[in-house]
Amino acid sequence: MIKSFTLLRSSGAILPHNYFTFLHKISQYSRFFHKYVIIQRNGGVMFFEIFTRVLAIFLIIFLGAIARKNNFLTAETTSKISLCVTNFFYPALIISSITSNFSAHSLLSHLVLPAGTIIIMTAGYITGMLFLNFLTFESDKQKNTFLFQSTINNYFFLPLPIIAMFFGDKGVAYLVFSSLGSEISVWTIGILGLTGNQLGKKSLKNLISVPIISLILSIAIVFFKDSFVLSSLSNNKLLKTILTEISGSIEMFGKATVPLALFTAGSRMSEFPIQKVKTQKILWIVFLRLIFIPALSCAILTFLRIEKEIFFVLATVAIMPSAIASIILSDTYNADIEFASSSVLATHIVSLFTIPAWLTFLMR
Repeated sequence: MIKSFTLLRSSGAILPHNYFTFLHKISQYSRFFHKYVIIQRNGGVMFFEIFTRVLAIFLIIFLGAIARKNNFLTAETTSKISLCVTNFFYPALIISSITSNFSAHSLLSHLVLPAGTIIIMTAGYITGMLFLNFLTFESDKQKNTFLFQSTINNYFFLPLPIIAMFFGDKGVAYLVFSSLGSEISVWTIGILGLTGNQLGKKSLKNLISVPIISLILSIAIVFFKDSFVLSSLSNNKLLKTILTEISGSIEMFGKATVPLALFTAGSRMSEFPIQKVKTQKILWIVFLRLIFIPALSCAILTFLRIEKEIFFVLATVAIMPSAIASIILSDTYNADIEFASSSVLATHIVSLFTIPAWLTFLMR
């Protein structure tokens, strides 16, 4: 857990003229705290600062909704932009993040990242299965969708800007690598829940996607980069210049992922039936997805001997709302689209407050 530093005048301590510069210099003694400690006088102020940062992210989503409501975007254009993000911008972000922040050794030593997200999703799946016994559903479709929403959350595009604020490029690389475990979870236990325990070749084939291929390619590049062959080739100045320019272009291209993903998310969410979010099952999803499952996941993660940065990245994934992709998957696998849409909207609205609350708690 991250501890905040608070110096109180009431303690009688003599504060230097430049208070925050003094605290900044203290934080430099620790690389960990230097990167993401928020210096505040109490938890309420810390919550407010994190809330404003998260609100800024949600404003991009809101702008997407405005664009959709005013017909700047249509359902078709939103889908096409989403496809571009998934198949072009996101893969570029994956390649630039992994190749710039990992070596072959560090990749092997950070396998806990994809393992951690599998643990988080599995905790959600088991929780959902347990609560199915206590709740009454209108249909099997709604029941299956409830289980999927308990299992899979918004594990990448929403936590991405939040993690980037605290950890920069290194944190983004951690999140990208962890998404391997998330993708595996979506197309195994996620589809298992959504289809009523039917896992076929169709879902397993979806593991072979452009983002997954990009991730595998990135890992291959890292290992090749660390090999003796590439080390020898890197002495060639012309080749080194070409590779540097290509890498810079890919990085610049990948940076468009966050605003585009959030903007299109807003466009999609503007379609959702807001009048349906007050049903009992939706309230249960809000409770499980934003409070119970994050608490359970964080408790499990504390038993793992992992770096604090890795813990924070995984914990941030755990506290995210339901996955927007669940709507598309509900349509594909003949589940309850209306329930999926309502739960996504409800969890995202409430998460505007629960995300800052969780981050404040984790940082104290």
